[in-house]
Amino acid sequence: MYKYCFQLLCYFYLISQSVCEEIRFNEQSLLNTVDSRFLSVAIDSGVIRRHWGNFVPDSPTVQLLALALSPCYLRMGGTDADFLSFQPDNTNHLYGTSLSQSSNQNDSQYHKYSSSSILNENMDKNHVTTLHTQNITRDEPLRRSKRDIGFYGDEKKDLTNFTMSPEFFDEIHQFVTSVSWDLIFDLNVLLRTNDHWNPTNAMELMNYTIKKGYKMAGWELGNEPDNYKYLFGNYTLPPWKYVEDFKVFRKLVKSYPEFSGTFLLGPSVTQPVNKGIVYYKSFLQSGGGDVVTGATFHHYYINGRTATLDQFYDPTVLNSFGSELVTAVNITRTLGTKAPIWLGETSSAWGGGAPGISDRYVAGFMWLDKLGLAARFGVDVVVRQSFYGGHYALLDQHTLQPNPDYWLSLLYKTLVGQGVLNVTKPESSGTLRVYAHCTNTHRSAYPAGSVTLIVLNVGSSEVKVTLPGVPVTSTLHLYWLTPEEGSLTDQSVSLNGQPLRVENNKLPDLLIPQKTTAPVNIPALTFGFIVLPDVNLTICYS
Repeated sequence: MYKYCFQLLCYFYLISQSVCEEIRFNEQSLLNTVDSRFLSVAIDSGVIRRHWGNFVPDSPTVQLLALALSPCYLRMGGTDADFLSFQPDNTNHLYGTSLSQSSNQNDSQYHKYSSSSILNENMDKNHVTTLHTQNITRDEPLRRSKRDIGFYGDEKKDLTNFTMSPEFFDEIHQFVTSVSWDLIFDLNVLLRTNDHWNPTNAMELMNYTIKKGYKMAGWELGNEPDNYKYLFGNYTLPPWKYVEDFKVFRKLVKSYPEFSGTFLLGPSVTQPVNKGIVYYKSFLQSGGGDVVTGATFHHYYINGRTATLDQFYDPTVLNSFGSELVTAVNITRTLGTKAPIWLGETSSAWGGGAPGISDRYVAGFMWLDKLGLAARFGVDVVVRQSFYGGHYALLDQHTLQPNPDYWLSLLYKTLVGQGVLNVTKPESSGTLRVYAHCTNTHRSAYPAGSVTLIVLNVGSSEVKVTLPGVPVTSTLHLYWLTPEEGSLTDQSVSLNGQPLRVENNKLPDLLIPQKTTAPVNIPALTFGFIVLPDVNLTICYS
């Protein structure tokens, strides 16, 4: 009877020349279950070089905005990680000099964690070099990588060595502790001896971490190794050699009982396509799949320097991620890698984002669709580049006020749970794109059994959607995000017509839905969420 009523409604809408679509999802079983920190964030290692830049980690507003996104992983990494060295004392040493002056205690630990059964027997621990200073003449014009752009997205990248003081590492942990985040830190794989990774500096940082009683969620080693040849011009790190580095890395981490259960993430390639997917596959085939506890790759849709507005909602561009993702997931599982799959760094456009686009309402199409696809195809964690820094940041890089994608992320975390449902209609490869999850009942106070639909209309016409199987009298709760002034390039957004702002250091109440019944009108070029609080879906009770 319900199905007949909805079909009749669609018939009348088609007569009136409006577009009508049905939304159907599998009610019998979950497709996937994602990590509770599925939506996580990154801050580039460049903030260490710049001593936070414009970021103020102890700002009450910053902490308010960050805390609202917990639970959350914070990944500190990126290109700058491979120029970073921990400076464990107050002497003015850098890289080789500091490491050659290691204490006797560190010398003995070095041999313990880096035995000749793993490392080259000719490795000399007192001759530590950084590969990038060894092989690159500083006044030679460096070729620019696709990520090679300044921290704020509008300057050249600083490809020089720098150090992190213990005090700065303290500040990082003070921040993540205050906002209930979990830290993942990216280590420098280019600290090498005879072209083998030398773990001495990593050991010094880990010793300091233990001494201070800090908790770690995970570690990375290096960043986008498939891109080293393009970045440095005269160096490559073959996948098999990178796996050998990871074996040393794993042995080091495992030697600390305090790091039991922490993630070892890699290989963190640029993109699951072309040379990136070749490197990723070779890394896993060479034994990397048995070493890492999180298999990672990165993804950006387009070049931020040449991006156009229409690309941000072009179905062809959006679909490109899905095809790359399916390839990477299939390779991972076919090769027998059982580790969770992480999208370890991702945003809209590489090169720091697209100015005036990546930080506007229109960027939400890419972000929301990516979250939907990633969960649907089995990605466990998606790390958004970035919380701060660049044109694609969740916070404005100058004012530290929320950009539109911050509000979208917060609403997502509020309404979307870990259970992923299989949407069977529409196909979500055209202009109407729909994903479904069990509702996050812990944050939203919706009853167990509720379902949240993620809906995007990237077309130029309004769409009327129906929900066969849901009683026509059932109340639907809409949470619709729109540009405040009606332009896709607005930097302010409204939720159900109410502007979203931080006032008096308080967040607005997001749980004020627009209540309606089916069918639902989905305006052109908008996105939002539909909560079905009355469906009482059994698989969403766990």
